Amino acid sequence: MTLLVSGWVAIDTIETPFDRREGLLGGSATCAALAAGLFTDVRLLAAVGDDFPEGYRDQLASTGIDVTGVTPIPGGKTSQWGGRYHYDMNSRDTLYTELGVNADWNPSLPEGWEKSDTIFCAAGDPELQKRLITSLHQPKASMVDSIAFFLETVPEKFRETMGAADFVAINESEARMLAGVPSIAKASAELLKTGTKGMIVKLGEYGAAFRSGHDYFIAPGYPLEEVIDPTGAGDSFAGGFMGYLDSVPEITPAAIRRAIVYGSTVASFQVEDFGPTRLMNLTRKEVDERYRQFGALTHFEVDG
Repeated sequence: MTLLVSGWVAIDTIETPFDRREGLLGGSATCAALAAGLFTDVRLLAAVGDDFPEGYRDQLASTGIDVTGVTPIPGGKTSQWGGRYHYDMNSRDTLYTELGVNADWNPSLPEGWEKSDTIFCAAGDPELQKRLITSLHQPKASMVDSIAFFLETVPEKFRETMGAADFVAINESEARMLAGVPSIAKASAELLKTGTKGMIVKLGEYGAAFRSGHDYFIAPGYPLEEVIDPTGAGDSFAGGFMGYLDSVPEITPAAIRRAIVYGSTVASFQVEDFGPTRLMNLTRKEVDERYRQFGALTHFEVDG
């Protein structure tokens, strides 16, 4: 099984009330690929500039990710992002966003990658996301994530892309904005009308809600006493979700529920250190142990 992950690989500067780090490996596709790699083989499709540290590329490759599709653009600059988190670690201010090579990135798939079993398009241009999904030869599952910039500027393009994907991940404020209703439950039902088979509304530290035409499932966030850096948690969730689905022989409602919990489990590790540092040394054994703890924390008997 092979999952194709596309999106941004970036260099981040992150400030929290307790620390500040510069020059971190970042980007939505980076975190998603590392998370997915805990479950399946991953191909990473992204663009970087001449300034991208070779050591970061080596780190990604050392985890088993196929980085053949990480293309350096001659004379280009790697995308950069800076953010400052507030004391609650849930809200943040974006200090700057430099699109760099992603401003007009128009990727082509390496030979054979069109036969990838599944695909996850991390947050980015919805027209590009749709093109990548339709370029694959009968993928078992496809998923797209959102970003506020494109939801605000080209919402109808994102709606079209939602209809081309099996699953869509979106955070709660974006779901309300795109659906035009205040209720998360109602918003997810409304957004299913785009044609996607499953809506995942990410609720930050409070978990995620999933809705399909036949199921509604809510998974809480794993309770952590300390959060170091929340950056990339949603991307790690999505990567873990799709990585698990790629690893199973059949995508059933039960498998989707397990994938959601696995995604939340991996995301809980992501926030334990700055950037994707924790994912770099995370093992499947650690994930499975916390997954079982997750099950014990949420299990209850129904009377009757």
